[in-house]
Amino acid sequence: MKQEFEMNICTKPIVMGLILTFAALIFRIIDIFVLKHDELLGEIILSKAIGFIIVVLFLRIAGKSLKDIGYSRKNSSSAFIIGGLATLLLLILSYLFELILYYSHSPQVIFTAIDPKAGVAGGLLFGILLTIGNIINCFMEESLFRGTLIQLFRKKYQIRTTIVLQALIFGIWHIPWAIKWYISGIVTTPMEITGAIIMNFIPQFLMGIVWGVMFYYTQSIWAPWISHFLINTILNLVHTSYLNELNLGMVSRMGFFILISLASIPMIKIYTSKRKLAPLNTWNFMCEVAKEK
Repeated sequence: MKQEFEMNICTKPIVMGLILTFAALIFRIIDIFVLKHDELLGEIILSKAIGFIIVVLFLRIAGKSLKDIGYSRKNSSSAFIIGGLATLLLLILSYLFELILYYSHSPQVIFTAIDPKAGVAGGLLFGILLTIGNIINCFMEESLFRGTLIQLFRKKYQIRTTIVLQALIFGIWHIPWAIKWYISGIVTTPMEITGAIIMNFIPQFLMGIVWGVMFYYTQSIWAPWISHFLINTILNLVHTSYLNELNLGMVSRMGFFILISLASIPMIKIYTSKRKLAPLNTWNFMCEVAKEK
Protein backbone atom coordinates (compact mmCIF):
# COMPACT_ATOMS: atom_id res chain seq x y z
CA MET A 1 0.00 0.00 0.00
CA LYS A 2 2.79 2.38 0.91
CA GLN A 3 4.60 1.84 -2.41
CA GLU A 4 1.38 2.35 -4.37
CA PHE A 5 0.65 5.49 -2.34
CA GLU A 6 4.13 6.88 -3.04
CA MET A 7 3.75 6.03 -6.73
CA ASN A 8 0.51 8.03 -6.87
CA ILE A 9 2.26 10.98 -5.22
CA CYS A 10 5.06 10.73 -7.80
CA THR A 11 2.74 10.45 -10.80
CA LYS A 12 -0.38 12.29 -9.61
CA PRO A 13 0.73 14.88 -7.01
CA ILE A 14 -2.04 17.36 -7.85
CA VAL A 15 -4.77 14.72 -7.64
CA MET A 16 -3.39 13.43 -4.34
CA GLY A 17 -3.29 16.95 -2.93
CA LEU A 18 -6.88 17.62 -3.98
CA ILE A 19 -8.07 14.30 -2.51
CA LEU A 20 -6.38 15.16 0.79
CA THR A 21 -7.97 18.62 0.81
CA PHE A 22 -11.41 17.25 -0.07
CA ALA A 23 -11.21 14.67 2.73
CA ALA A 24 -10.59 17.45 5.26
CA LEU A 25 -13.24 19.66 3.60
CA ILE A 26 -15.96 17.04 4.10
CA PHE A 27 -15.59 17.21 7.88
CA ARG A 28 -15.38 21.01 7.71
CA ILE A 29 -18.70 21.22 5.87
CA ILE A 30 -20.35 18.77 8.28
CA ASP A 31 -19.09 20.82 11.23
CA ILE A 32 -20.33 24.14 9.79
CA PHE A 33 -23.69 23.12 8.31
CA VAL A 34 -24.77 20.01 10.24
CA LEU A 35 -23.20 20.02 13.69
CA LYS A 36 -23.01 23.85 13.72
CA HIS A 37 -20.31 23.96 16.37
CA ASP A 38 -19.55 27.55 15.36
CA GLU A 39 -22.98 28.54 16.73
CA LEU A 40 -22.61 26.47 19.89
CA LEU A 41 -18.96 27.07 20.71
CA GLY A 42 -17.93 29.90 18.40
CA GLU A 43 -15.37 27.51 16.89
CA ILE A 44 -15.44 24.44 14.65
CA ILE A 45 -12.73 22.76 16.72
CA LEU A 46 -13.84 19.19 15.89
CA SER A 47 -13.32 19.43 12.13
CA LYS A 48 -10.05 21.30 12.64
CA ALA A 49 -8.72 18.52 14.86
CA ILE A 50 -9.93 15.83 12.46
CA GLY A 51 -8.38 17.72 9.54
CA PHE A 52 -5.00 17.75 11.27
CA ILE A 53 -5.29 14.02 12.01
CA ILE A 54 -6.05 13.38 8.32
CA VAL A 55 -2.90 15.26 7.30
CA VAL A 56 -0.79 13.31 9.81
CA LEU A 57 -2.20 10.00 8.51
CA PHE A 58 -1.49 11.09 4.92
CA LEU A 59 2.11 11.88 5.85
CA ARG A 60 2.51 8.59 7.69
CA ILE A 61 1.28 6.53 4.73
CA ALA A 62 3.61 8.53 2.48
CA GLY A 63 6.53 7.71 4.75
CA LYS A 64 6.84 11.29 5.96
CA SER A 65 6.54 12.95 9.35
CA LEU A 66 5.68 16.38 10.74
CA LYS A 67 9.38 17.19 10.59
CA ASP A 68 9.21 16.76 6.81
CA ILE A 69 6.70 19.61 6.58
CA GLY A 70 8.76 21.98 8.68
CA TYR A 71 7.91 21.17 12.29
CA SER A 72 11.47 21.36 13.62
CA ARG A 73 13.87 23.76 15.28
CA LYS A 74 15.57 24.45 11.97
CA ASN A 75 15.74 28.22 11.31
CA SER A 76 13.50 28.76 14.35
CA SER A 77 14.92 32.21 15.10
CA SER A 78 14.24 33.40 11.55
CA ALA A 79 10.76 31.86 11.69
CA PHE A 80 10.05 33.78 14.91
CA ILE A 81 11.35 37.07 13.50
CA ILE A 82 9.49 36.79 10.18
CA GLY A 83 6.32 35.09 11.39
CA GLY A 84 6.14 36.67 14.84
CA LEU A 85 7.81 40.05 15.18
CA ALA A 86 7.23 41.19 11.60
CA THR A 87 3.57 40.14 11.63
CA LEU A 88 3.01 41.84 14.99
CA LEU A 89 4.57 45.05 13.69
CA LEU A 90 2.37 45.02 10.58
CA LEU A 91 -0.73 44.40 12.70
CA ILE A 92 0.10 47.36 14.95
CA LEU A 93 0.60 49.57 11.88
CA SER A 94 -2.76 48.40 10.50
CA TYR A 95 -4.65 49.25 13.68
CA LEU A 96 -2.92 52.65 13.78
CA PHE A 97 -3.91 53.20 10.15
CA GLU A 98 -7.57 52.56 11.00
CA LEU A 99 -7.48 54.79 14.10
CA ILE A 100 -5.94 57.65 12.11
CA LEU A 101 -8.32 57.14 9.19
CA TYR A 102 -11.37 57.43 11.46
CA TYR A 103 -9.85 59.89 13.92
CA SER A 104 -12.78 62.32 13.57
CA HIS A 105 -15.09 59.67 15.08
CA SER A 106 -12.94 59.31 18.25
CA PRO A 107 -12.25 55.59 17.79
CA GLN A 108 -11.29 53.42 20.75
CA VAL A 109 -9.54 50.08 21.06
CA ILE A 110 -11.66 47.44 22.80
CA PHE A 111 -10.43 44.13 24.19
CA THR A 112 -13.12 41.45 24.10
CA ALA A 113 -13.61 37.97 22.64
CA ILE A 114 -15.53 37.86 19.35
CA ASP A 115 -15.60 35.37 16.51
CA PRO A 116 -16.48 37.57 13.48
CA LYS A 117 -17.28 34.61 11.19
CA ALA A 118 -19.71 32.98 13.60
CA GLY A 119 -20.97 36.28 15.04
CA VAL A 120 -20.50 34.98 18.59
CA ALA A 121 -19.12 37.00 21.53
CA GLY A 122 -18.20 36.11 25.10
CA GLY A 123 -15.95 36.67 28.09
CA LEU A 124 -12.65 35.29 29.30
CA LEU A 125 -13.51 31.61 28.88
CA PHE A 126 -14.75 32.24 25.35
CA GLY A 127 -11.50 34.07 24.60
CA ILE A 128 -9.54 31.07 25.83
CA LEU A 129 -11.70 28.77 23.68
CA LEU A 130 -11.06 30.94 20.62
CA THR A 131 -7.33 30.88 21.30
CA ILE A 132 -7.33 27.08 21.62
CA GLY A 133 -9.36 26.90 18.41
CA ASN A 134 -6.80 29.11 16.66
CA ILE A 135 -3.97 26.84 17.79
CA ILE A 136 -5.71 23.75 16.39
CA ASN A 137 -6.71 25.66 13.25
CA CYS A 138 -3.12 26.75 12.55
CA PHE A 139 -1.83 23.20 12.98
CA MET A 140 -4.44 21.92 10.55
CA GLU A 141 -4.37 24.64 7.88
CA GLU A 142 -0.62 25.25 7.86
CA SER A 143 0.13 21.51 7.82
CA LEU A 144 -2.30 21.00 4.94
CA PHE A 145 -1.85 24.03 2.70
CA ARG A 146 1.72 25.15 3.29
CA GLY A 147 3.38 22.02 4.64
CA THR A 148 1.85 19.35 2.41
CA LEU A 149 0.26 20.93 -0.68
CA ILE A 150 3.34 23.01 -1.48
CA GLN A 151 5.48 19.86 -1.37
CA LEU A 152 3.03 17.97 -3.58
CA PHE A 153 2.44 20.72 -6.12
CA ARG A 154 6.18 21.41 -6.45
CA LYS A 155 6.53 18.03 -8.11
CA LYS A 156 4.66 19.40 -11.11
CA TYR A 157 4.99 23.19 -11.04
CA GLN A 158 7.57 25.89 -10.40
CA ILE A 159 7.52 27.38 -6.92
CA ARG A 160 5.66 30.58 -7.91
CA THR A 161 2.84 28.61 -9.51
CA THR A 162 2.86 26.21 -6.56
CA ILE A 163 2.48 28.97 -3.98
CA VAL A 164 -0.31 30.67 -5.94
CA LEU A 165 -2.15 27.36 -6.47
CA GLN A 166 -2.15 26.37 -2.80
CA ALA A 167 -3.23 29.92 -1.90
CA LEU A 168 -6.09 29.67 -4.41
CA ILE A 169 -7.30 26.45 -2.79
CA PHE A 170 -6.85 28.05 0.64
CA GLY A 171 -9.14 30.89 -0.45
CA ILE A 172 -11.77 28.49 -1.78
CA TRP A 173 -11.52 26.59 1.52
CA HIS A 174 -13.08 29.61 3.29
CA ILE A 175 -16.03 30.17 0.92
CA PRO A 176 -18.39 27.90 2.95
CA TRP A 177 -18.58 30.74 5.49
CA ALA A 178 -20.20 32.96 2.85
CA ILE A 179 -22.76 30.22 2.22
CA LYS A 180 -23.35 29.94 5.97
CA TRP A 181 -23.94 33.69 6.20
CA TYR A 182 -26.57 33.41 3.43
CA ILE A 183 -28.33 30.49 5.12
CA SER A 184 -28.25 32.35 8.46
CA GLY A 185 -29.72 35.49 6.89
CA ILE A 186 -26.64 37.63 7.59
CA VAL A 187 -26.46 38.38 3.87
CA THR A 188 -29.54 38.32 1.63
CA THR A 189 -29.17 40.41 -1.54
CA PRO A 190 -27.07 39.30 -4.54
CA MET A 191 -24.64 42.16 -3.86
CA GLU A 192 -24.25 41.14 -0.21
CA ILE A 193 -23.72 37.50 -1.18
CA THR A 194 -21.08 38.51 -3.73
CA GLY A 195 -19.40 40.68 -1.12
CA ALA A 196 -19.41 37.80 1.37
CA ILE A 197 -17.76 35.47 -1.15
CA ILE A 198 -15.13 38.10 -1.96
CA MET A 199 -14.46 38.80 1.74
CA ASN A 200 -14.01 35.10 2.48
CA PHE A 201 -11.86 34.40 -0.57
CA ILE A 202 -9.59 37.31 -1.53
CA PRO A 203 -7.95 38.02 1.88
CA GLN A 204 -7.29 34.31 2.49
CA PHE A 205 -5.94 33.86 -1.04
CA LEU A 206 -3.52 36.78 -0.68
CA MET A 207 -2.39 35.79 2.83
CA GLY A 208 -1.97 32.23 1.54
CA ILE A 209 0.62 33.63 -0.86
CA VAL A 210 2.42 35.48 1.95
CA TRP A 211 2.44 32.42 4.21
CA GLY A 212 3.58 30.22 1.32
CA VAL A 213 6.54 32.54 0.75
CA MET A 214 7.37 32.46 4.47
CA PHE A 215 7.37 28.66 4.46
CA TYR A 216 9.40 28.31 1.28
CA TYR A 217 12.17 30.72 2.23
CA THR A 218 12.54 29.72 5.89
CA GLN A 219 12.00 25.95 5.46
CA SER A 220 10.04 26.22 8.70
CA ILE A 221 6.29 25.78 9.08
CA TRP A 222 6.58 27.82 12.27
CA ALA A 223 6.95 31.08 10.31
CA PRO A 224 3.47 30.95 8.70
CA TRP A 225 2.08 29.14 11.77
CA ILE A 226 3.04 31.95 14.15
CA SER A 227 1.90 34.63 11.70
CA HIS A 228 -1.44 32.89 11.12
CA PHE A 229 -2.02 32.41 14.85
CA LEU A 230 -1.21 36.03 15.72
CA ILE A 231 -3.52 37.42 13.03
CA ASN A 232 -6.49 35.21 13.95
CA THR A 233 -6.09 35.66 17.70
CA ILE A 234 -5.62 39.43 17.60
CA LEU A 235 -8.63 39.80 15.29
CA ASN A 236 -10.64 37.75 17.82
CA LEU A 237 -9.54 39.76 20.86
CA VAL A 238 -8.63 43.31 19.75
CA HIS A 239 -11.33 45.49 18.20
CA THR A 240 -12.04 49.11 17.34
CA SER A 241 -15.15 50.98 18.42
CA TYR A 242 -16.72 54.18 17.08
CA LEU A 243 -20.21 55.37 16.15
CA ASN A 244 -21.46 52.79 18.70
CA GLU A 245 -20.30 49.94 16.48
CA LEU A 246 -17.40 47.49 16.59
CA ASN A 247 -14.93 47.02 13.74
CA LEU A 248 -16.61 49.32 11.23
CA GLY A 249 -13.19 49.88 9.70
CA MET A 250 -12.27 46.19 9.51
CA VAL A 251 -12.07 46.28 5.71
CA SER A 252 -9.77 49.32 5.77
CA ARG A 253 -7.60 47.83 8.51
CA MET A 254 -7.20 44.40 6.97
CA GLY A 255 -6.93 45.77 3.45
CA PHE A 256 -3.98 47.86 4.60
CA PHE A 257 -2.51 44.90 6.48
CA ILE A 258 -2.69 42.61 3.45
CA LEU A 259 -1.20 45.31 1.22
CA ILE A 260 1.85 45.85 3.43
CA SER A 261 2.17 42.09 3.97
CA LEU A 262 2.41 41.55 0.22
CA ALA A 263 4.85 44.46 -0.01
CA SER A 264 7.03 42.74 2.60
CA ILE A 265 7.63 39.65 0.44
CA PRO A 266 10.85 41.08 -1.09
CA MET A 267 12.06 41.79 2.45
CA ILE A 268 11.52 38.13 3.37
CA LYS A 269 13.66 37.10 0.41
CA ILE A 270 16.38 39.62 1.29
CA TYR A 271 16.40 38.66 4.98
CA THR A 272 16.62 34.91 4.35
CA SER A 273 19.28 35.48 1.69
CA LYS A 274 21.44 37.48 4.11
CA ARG A 275 20.97 34.76 6.73
CA LYS A 276 22.03 32.29 4.01
CA LEU A 277 18.90 30.19 4.43
CA ALA A 278 18.41 27.72 1.59
CA PRO A 279 14.90 27.52 0.08
CA LEU A 280 12.65 24.55 0.83
CA ASN A 281 13.89 21.08 -0.13
CA THR A 282 11.56 18.96 -2.24
CA TRP A 283 10.31 15.57 -1.04
CA ASN A 284 11.99 12.58 -2.67
CA PHE A 285 10.52 9.09 -3.02
CA MET A 286 11.96 5.75 -4.10
CA CYS A 287 9.77 5.75 -7.21
CA GLU A 288 11.48 8.94 -8.38
CA VAL A 289 14.94 7.50 -7.74
CA ALA A 290 14.02 4.39 -9.73
CA LYS A 291 12.66 6.55 -12.55
CA GLU A 292 15.90 8.56 -12.72
CA LYS A 293 17.94 5.34 -13.01
